[in-house]
Amino acid sequence: MISPLVYLPLRRVLEQRSVAAYPSRTVEMIVSFKEGGGTDIGARVLAEHLSRETGQPVVVRNVEGKDGEVGYAALARARPDGYTIGFINLPTFVSLPAQRQTSYRVGQVVPVANYVLDPAVLVVRSDSSWDTLGEWLEYCRSNPMKMTVSNNGIAASNHIAAALLEQEAGLELTHVPFGGTSDMLRALHEGYVDASVAKVSEVVQGVRSGEFRVLAFFTESRHEGFPQVPTLGEAGYPVQMGSARAIAVPAGTHPHIVSALHDAFLRAYEHPGHQEDARSRKISLHYMSSEDVLEYMHNQERFLQETLPRLGL
Repeated sequence: MISPLVYLPLRRVLEQRSVAAYPSRTVEMIVSFKEGGGTDIGARVLAEHLSRETGQPVVVRNVEGKDGEVGYAALARARPDGYTIGFINLPTFVSLPAQRQTSYRVGQVVPVANYVLDPAVLVVRSDSSWDTLGEWLEYCRSNPMKMTVSNNGIAASNHIAAALLEQEAGLELTHVPFGGTSDMLRALHEGYVDASVAKVSEVVQGVRSGEFRVLAFFTESRHEGFPQVPTLGEAGYPVQMGSARAIAVPAGTHPHIVSALHDAFLRAYEHPGHQEDARSRKISLHYMSSEDVLEYMHNQERFLQETLPRLGL
């Protein structure tokens, strides 16, 4: 039997060796939404290149449910050893606890770096009767509550964006929440709803295939990938909204592991092959350091404290 006096120093030595050797096995990357959504698409692009930089497989695991809460909670409760990492979607990660009791707290994870800043878009089916934003707005004003707009969950990012547009433009919309982007866009595709507020990376394939039409961007200026599509501001409604997607680890993860993971992420992020893969999928890359992400999260919390009550969410 090992004496406790011997065991504790031995455990510390083993932990230090494990930290120094990180990563030495497969890393799991949690995505809190179904396959095929914007977060999932970006995660799989990143995972491939991160695997090359770490020398270990990085495997995406989709843990969907309750507007992302199930996956966020799984990340928060994971062992803080660097072998479970995950995406947090902002503002959704901070808006859910602000709107209801959740099974995780914002402080239970530590951001490593931000990967994407994906602007929101207003999208309809290509066979719809609305070719322009102006036509869509005119229909909404003439037909209160008849325009059904799908989103990715109650008080999630797309819902907030649609509600902000509704308030700013003086519209009356019918919001239809789903548990994630895949279901939200499937509803649009199958005609269960008239429109959707999504992120540009989530609809780019549908636009290319002729399935969807983007009517407007929730951005300050026009998107370089869709220069023909106006912003809401051009119509007089300067609503700006999108989703940041950051890599995070459970709180308590050793600083050396966080640093090693950040450095591997940055090498993968800056690699020309990754940049090209992201560009081909219209993934809106936007790097932020851990400190920058924390500041962004705090700003989002302040924004949501002011905005959610005003929107009735």
